[in-house]
Amino acid sequence: MRRYTLDIRGKTFTIDIEELDADRFHVVVDSETYEVRLAGDEDLPEAAITAVPSPARSRADGEAPAESAAQAVHKAFAPRVAASPPSTRRTAGGGTGMLCAPMPGVILDVAVKPGDSVTRGQEIAVLEAMKMQNSIKSPRAGTIAEVCVAAGQAIGHGDAIVRFAEG
Repeated sequence: MRRYTLDIRGKTFTIDIEELDADRFHVVVDSETYEVRLAGDEDLPEAAITAVPSPARSRADGEAPAESAAQAVHKAFAPRVAASPPSTRRTAGGGTGMLCAPMPGVILDVAVKPGDSVTRGQEIAVLEAMKMQNSIKSPRAGTIAEVCVAAGQAIGHGDAIVRFAEG
């Protein structure tokens, strides 16, 4: 589970995200719980953020819905925030299509090699961080062009783990 703290116009929001599987996430924004399903993904050079949250739990009949923290975030940012391309910080190789480390740690195992075809959600590597083993999974289907790490290697947040072949 990852915890994010957002400070928006003087209001602080805490967001916890737990990956349930490759396409489903359990998201808690302050005290509101959502189950989020990722319907698709693609790399876009510039895309507007248009999140439209819907609560995982229902309200009692007749109860007026209050503006949730997620709705406040959406209202504050959706009209003007554009997503930037994913980080391309890397330890080797170049180009976009990189799978980067979500946190610093030590690579315990690499499950792929150049030329391997992978599916979305397939384990790419195991990263140890703070004595926890974290499965690093492929964000998309594709072919591995380059493996940028080796077992036993210490890496930083944002360092490249693999580079996907273009196309």
